[in-house]
Order: sequence, then structure tokens, then C-alpha cells
Amino acid sequence: MANSYFRFKQFTINQEKCAMKVGTDGCLLGAWVDLSSSQRILDVGCGSGLIAIMAAQRCPTATITGIEIDNEAASQAAENAESSPWAERIKIVCKDFLKFCPEETFDTIVSNPPYFNNSLKC
Repeated sequence: MANSYFRFKQFTINQEKCAMKVGTDGCLLGAWVDLSSSQRILDVGCGSGLIAIMAAQRCPTATITGIEIDNEAASQAAENAESSPWAERIKIVCKDFLKFCPEETFDTIVSNPPYFNNSLKC
């Protein structure tokens, strides 16, 4: 049985409320995405908040907004962000991305969307 959490050196991602668990793809995206000139970062479909938290860790002056449509996952992401050392710079929004109208602009947008088997079959 998989853990209900994933522990990094400086933070822990709880994931029992999230459909998509922490995986290699999310860890690599969080580590490799170019954030060198980022001050305002948007994580679309933030799930557990992993990439948003990794972005906050890597960019000490950036503010990060994570948007998630699923109530349970958004709640989990907010809890994970709040428990991280970078809580004051991370905001989680529970909303459909198609209805998301932020007042601020973002200089970096990241997303690690879920994959679907047989998604094109009718």
C-alpha cells in the first residue's frame, strides 16, 4: 500500500484526498521548470500543491497561486502549503480554470495535468 504522504527534505506532501498522487513527473517538473525570472507563478490543476510548493522553495521572492477544481484536492493543497516553510507566498484557489479571472498577471504558468487511458474512445 502506498503512503498517504510523500516526504521531501524541507516539506511533506499529504495526498490522501487527491486522486493524482505524487509521481516522478511532478517531481521532475517542479525541479526542472525554468523559474529564473519568475515573480508571479500560476500552477494550473495544482492537485496536492507539490509543484506550487517546489516553486516557492526555488524562488524566494515569488508569489505562487495554485488553482484546483476538485474541492478535496484544493483543501489538501492548501493544508500542504500552509504546513510548508513558504506558506505566506502560496495561495490555493478552488475554482474551474475556465472561470478563473485573476486580477494579477503571471510571468510563469506551470501545469502537470492528469493523463487518461483511452480518453479519445467514444
